[in-house]
Amino acid sequence: MQLALDRPVPIGEKTFLILALVELLILVMALTLSSQVLLWLLVFAVGVPIFLCLPVYPQIILTLMIVTTALDFGGVVIKGLRVSGSIETPVTAFHLAGGLGIIFCAASILWKKRTLLPRLKVIFPLVLFLSLIGISTLYAPEKSAAVFSFFRILFLSLIIFVTVVLVQSKKIVTLVLVSFIGCAVVTAGAGTYQAITAQYFLPAQFMREIGMGFTRATATFTNPNAFATFLMAAAVISFALLINLKLSWPTKIMLIVAFLGLLIGLVASFSRANWLATAIGLFLVALLSKKIKALLPLLAIILCIVLIAGLFSSNFRDLVLGRLISIFVIFSEFKSAARVSSTARIYLVEAAVSMFWDHPLLGVGARGFPELFDKYRPVGYPIWCPVRESHTYLATVLAEFGIIGFFLFLWFIITVIKEGLAGVRSIGDHYLKIAEIGFVAVFIAYQVNMLFTAYIHDNFFWLLTGMLFATKEIGQRLSHSDRNEDSYIVASVS
Repeated sequence: MQLALDRPVPIGEKTFLILALVELLILVMALTLSSQVLLWLLVFAVGVPIFLCLPVYPQIILTLMIVTTALDFGGVVIKGLRVSGSIETPVTAFHLAGGLGIIFCAASILWKKRTLLPRLKVIFPLVLFLSLIGISTLYAPEKSAAVFSFFRILFLSLIIFVTVVLVQSKKIVTLVLVSFIGCAVVTAGAGTYQAITAQYFLPAQFMREIGMGFTRATATFTNPNAFATFLMAAAVISFALLINLKLSWPTKIMLIVAFLGLLIGLVASFSRANWLATAIGLFLVALLSKKIKALLPLLAIILCIVLIAGLFSSNFRDLVLGRLISIFVIFSEFKSAARVSSTARIYLVEAAVSMFWDHPLLGVGARGFPELFDKYRPVGYPIWCPVRESHTYLATVLAEFGIIGFFLFLWFIITVIKEGLAGVRSIGDHYLKIAEIGFVAVFIAYQVNMLFTAYIHDNFFWLLTGMLFATKEIGQRLSHSDRNEDSYIVASVS
């Protein structure tokens, strides 16, 4: 039987004429208009239909948030918006997408008349931690910076709730995963290209000031560690899908290529924090999946990547090995002239501990560390190093929010991990269980990352934390429906 869709549909004369005119118009515009005008026309042509679809399909916002975060400095809409006093911040496409996400999330709740909202166990510790940050703005040394930081993290924390509300099915989980991994692969490709061509974004002078003898790939990001963190999260999730799902050969090959591209991009980033975070994330995936043996071919793949790169550039190979070894000698070679970056990180933790001893209960207040660093700067800190931010987030929390903030943040972390592991145990659907394993491993890998980067404002950290809870909610809802269906069948037979 031949379906109507299988039959060729002839194009009428009017349709052919319209298509020809559209193609001619596009050609004329491409030849006559500037690239900037064409870009705005493209944004308008794509953006208007998407905006009109948002009330019906608000899940599109999740893809937009992923794409706009991946753009980073490429998605800057306003370069420097003065908020108050000396505070200037860029307005990016992510801010617009995130704002739309919050608005359409609320609209979706009202439109569908949802009376039962997700009761997440993480809300209580998160609200208490946010409340402490808000209170700390009253005694922070730089109140404008403190207030801005508070509203920034409040905005990001809302992404968790928005994600849980919008992600209501396996299809949307797949949409987020495909968007996330796809954007990461493209970004990894851009970073790898930078490494091959030596066309880097960060100037060499800045890299020398922080103790680097070489430049690093950043792709579309302004910070090589932020770039590598994105690839770390995508690599861990890709690995979870790759070793657990039964995929068709074309899909499996695409996922293998994507995973290899992410690993190559990670190597090109020279980010020790994310190398370590990725290793722990991959190990957790294998452990939770009960497939520890899958790590052996993975180690062989990583070794091959480094060796093949070394065949083309011995300098690149030596840099990779040198960065890798530096992770394990951070304390034994403390104060060494060759380890300026590592030494500075330890000194920054020392300064944070000193601030904590002077303000043990509530800390010095939000954004107090960079303001008071010179007062607490340890003797021996390299004065030419421009870094004034602690690279260990737990140390930052201890300094700025005291012992109370430290325990509240630990409560938040432990709650998320416990809920994620509970989801892994309770979810019956195989696909969702694998996705949950990936999200739990990524969350823990982020904590490892924050021991060296302290980048709590990473958009993906909050989005993927929301995905952890959303996947658990969907899985438990499906399991509950299956149990009810089984009970109904048993009752009917009886």
